[in-house]
Amino acid sequence: MLDLKNKSACLFGLPDSGKSTLANFIVTKYGRAAFVYDTLNEYPESPYDSYTPKDRNSVPELEGVVRAIMAGRRYRLLLIDEANRFCPSKPNPLPQAIADLNDYRAHYEMSTIYIARRPVQLNQDLTELANYLILFHLDGKNDRQYLNDISAGLGDIAATLKPFHFAVYHKGQGTQVYNPVKAIYTTAKIIKAAIT
Repeated sequence: MLDLKNKSACLFGLPDSGKSTLANFIVTKYGRAAFVYDTLNEYPESPYDSYTPKDRNSVPELEGVVRAIMAGRRYRLLLIDEANRFCPSKPNPLPQAIADLNDYRAHYEMSTIYIARRPVQLNQDLTELANYLILFHLDGKNDRQYLNDISAGLGDIAATLKPFHFAVYHKGQGTQVYNPVKAIYTTAKIIKAAIT
């Protein structure tokens, strides 16, 4: 489905839409080469590494972890959950560590996934430079318009997605809708991570 090597993706969806189940499925494929910044302590014990911040709103704490990951060059995939907490939309600037990773991701040979509930809440430098946008149902007027501005009809697709179905927009290659995730990963923990 995704060729994430040295690329970035933004994953959007409302609570209990399936986004965390899909994210878990993707990072599990990387095993110990994946690192999850688990903002809300939602991810289960797993075959990948994760970190739950002491202060889930602390940009300096996130930057410290990201800088250590970039310096260590051990991981091939970094996923930041609730990324809009640290990288809100413009005019707010990106935290410098995230800006460096966004600009020099290929240099670090790292893929990145940023998860947020709504596209309009995440910094545009992440959204508009992402190779992939992964969307679960979003029907907010502002999100719909923003996605339609990125690619004609993209917001309309997101607004009509059935429960737990998701669409993947790949820049230059269009959008494809996928079957639903099989299980719901709620804030209470994961039930089962698999997709059809």
